[in-house]
Parts: sequence; structure tokens; C-alpha cells
Amino acid sequence: MKLGSTTAVLAAATTAVLVLAGCSGGNGAGGSAYGGGEVTDLSVGITPIANAANLYIAIQQGYFAEEGLNVTPEVIQTASTAIPSLLNDELQLALMTSVPVVTAASKGLPIRVVSGNDRYPVDGATDTTALVVTPGSNTKSVADLAGKTIAVVGLKSAPELALRVVLETADVDPSTVKIVEISYPDMVSALQSNRVDGAFVVDPFLSQARAAGLEVISQPFTDGLGGMNALLWVANNAFLQSNPTTAGKFATAIEKAEEYANQNPEAVRAVLPQFTSLSAETIANSVIPQYDASIDTEDIQAYVDLMTREQFIEGNDYDPATLIWSENGE
Repeated sequence: MKLGSTTAVLAAATTAVLVLAGCSGGNGAGGSAYGGGEVTDLSVGITPIANAANLYIAIQQGYFAEEGLNVTPEVIQTASTAIPSLLNDELQLALMTSVPVVTAASKGLPIRVVSGNDRYPVDGATDTTALVVTPGSNTKSVADLAGKTIAVVGLKSAPELALRVVLETADVDPSTVKIVEISYPDMVSALQSNRVDGAFVVDPFLSQARAAGLEVISQPFTDGLGGMNALLWVANNAFLQSNPTTAGKFATAIEKAEEYANQNPEAVRAVLPQFTSLSAETIANSVIPQYDASIDTEDIQAYVDLMTREQFIEGNDYDPATLIWSENGE
């Protein structure tokens, strides 16, 4: 399945904001559709990757219940599609990679970061992602990618940003590489059918790719974005203004789940069947991410600088502090 580009999604989201602004006069950039006290039933968007397992652990271990929250996961195939759903209150929170979050915020969309989720590793051994190719191909390294077609889960996404960084490091002009969108579940078959020359996959799909005999030629997240925030928990600012206590409780439960997941990696594997369709063997061989709830302005600024350089966003005058939410309203 080919997905719409992040740029198109953000354009649609911008339209949604304008409609909301024109139809309501509540607080926040898009007005507020909330009332009658804080909500405790939450629909939360996640993509079917191991990084989202902490949400299911928080449900399983009762961390949300302890906070008086009833959380329903909603599986989406690409994080950027969650933005319109957040703005329209179809989702109350979503797990998104940092790149579409910063892109949306730089365009003035009223979203805020409630919590961090994980970071890109600085050690390739703990990287849950890789750029893979078919065995026997003439693509042996990143330096061979000029003129090739590479699949990523979304254009102007974190995988594309990391790919561009490692291409430039290998002295390959990114403009000579054709980057196309393919959903994670379809990447292995796209490689095997020679529709693409390489694919940027993430576990548990990476384990599936290895099992199919595909070869790793790079780990762009480690080599290009190592140490930077990976995924973030994001909400509509109107929701946060009307439900600060609920949002704070969500962040507390997620932090507990992350600590538990880091200490109990088998618990992560145990919940993967709940939102992926992978085999038991693939899950058993999956690399488990290291979860990290921390987030600060320096984390966001690092993305602003890199994304400006790669022309993902325009200008460099965006204030990262405005993106990070806190329960006291600052």
C-alpha cells in the first residue's frame, strides 16, 4: 500500500485547523471541543512497531487503570497521518516520530509534545532499524546508492532524514537517489519483486527481512541520528488545555511502562502479537528498543537545525520551547 506524503497530510491538517478556527471560539489555536470536565477515555494512535509496545504494557500492567484512564490503541500505518486525527479529536494522543512533529509545529499546527518515548541508539547492536537490500545485488554499501530506488515509510520522514544524512556522509548526492513511500509490511515483498533496490525497515519487520535473507548495508538511525529523540507522544493543544490532569496521568503511566519495558524486554515481545501480525520466530529475534521519556528544548533544536539544512522546513526561527507541554500549562 502506498501512503500519501507527509507534505500532503500536513496540508490537509492545516485545512482542518482553519476549519476549526473558523467554527469555534474556544481556547487554543483551533478552539476547544472539550467540556464537562476532563476526559478519561482516550483513543491513542500508534504504528505497528516495537517502539509502541510500552502502550500495551501500560495497559497490561494496569498503569493506566491506576491513573483512572481507559486507553484504546488505534493502529495506523504511518505516524504523520495521526495529525489530522489529533486535530479533529478522533485521537487524543499519538505516537509520532520527531520529524513530522517538528514539521507540523513549524507550520503553526497546534500540537504539543507530552512525553518522549525512545531515542535513536548510538550503538548499532541496539538499533531496531536498518537499510536492507537483496542478497547478490550490486548494492554493497551506501556509496552504491546513486541512481537507486529506496523505500521509506513516509516522505520527509525520520527515515528519509537519516537516509539523507548517511548519503551525504558517503559523498552521495541525495538528489540522485529516488526515495519512494511503502508501508512497513510491504517492504520485504517490494524488495523481493525488484520494485525497489533497498528498504529502510524497522523491527519487528527488520527481523522478518533478515529471515528472508535480506542484507543490511547501513543503520542510518545510528549513523545519522544517533542519540536524538526517536518517537514522541503528541496531543492537540486544545485537548491539553482542557485536560491537563489527564495528560499528566498519561505521561506518568507511560514513564512507568517504559521503565518496566527496559527491565523486562521479554514483556515487550509478549505484547507484540497484539498489534502486529508477525510470526513467533520473527518476534523472538526482534531487537527491543530502549525507551526514554525525557525531552527538552535542545532535543527539538537539534531537529530544527538538521531539518532546516535538509530543507524539510523553512527558516530557522522556530522556538522549540513552544512545542514541549507541561502540566502547569507552560
